[in-house]
Amino acid sequence: MKRKGIIAAGLLILMAAVPSCAGFTYARIFMPAAYGLTCFDDDICVDDRTRLAEARALRDDAVAFVTERVGPFKAPPRLLFCSTTDCFARFGNPQVWGLYFWGTGRLVVNETGWHDYIIRHELIHHWQAENFGVLPSSKGLPRWYIEGMAYVMSADPRDVIPHGPSQDHRAAFNAWLAAGNDWRVPPE
Repeated sequence: MKRKGIIAAGLLILMAAVPSCAGFTYARIFMPAAYGLTCFDDDICVDDRTRLAEARALRDDAVAFVTERVGPFKAPPRLLFCSTTDCFARFGNPQVWGLYFWGTGRLVVNETGWHDYIIRHELIHHWQAENFGVLPSSKGLPRWYIEGMAYVMSADPRDVIPHGPSQDHRAAFNAWLAAGNDWRVPPE
């Protein structure tokens, strides 16, 4: 654990020292107040304080859902809620509704991602990082498993998922489950 902290601190220092590097946006999640968000003691940050109660309710409901359906968290993540495109663009890919930053314990939600299933999906990625490792791909976990699990276990109600191969990931995960596999035991 100490080694991971030293590595993370080193990466943060490097990314902060070299603002032109691609990781600079990634470093911003560690200092959201410097980029227009107001953060509170319960690990929630918002760019629009009038929506704090809504953000808390979404987070609390999603944490309860994931804890019950998937399992408890070792440490809940910090959630950054953006209510504008400009806010989210400071932190992540404006093409997605929510984004979990693997291994950081942080996730960002854009202005269209304020939905229970989006928050649950990103929280499942946090649960995966805690239980399968900071970088699941280094454990050989296929993308269809990582994303498919998040879509299925979050109870995403959309018939069609608009993001690239996401629909295929969900279908592959469902087929894998239908073949009698246990979602708690990743494929080898």
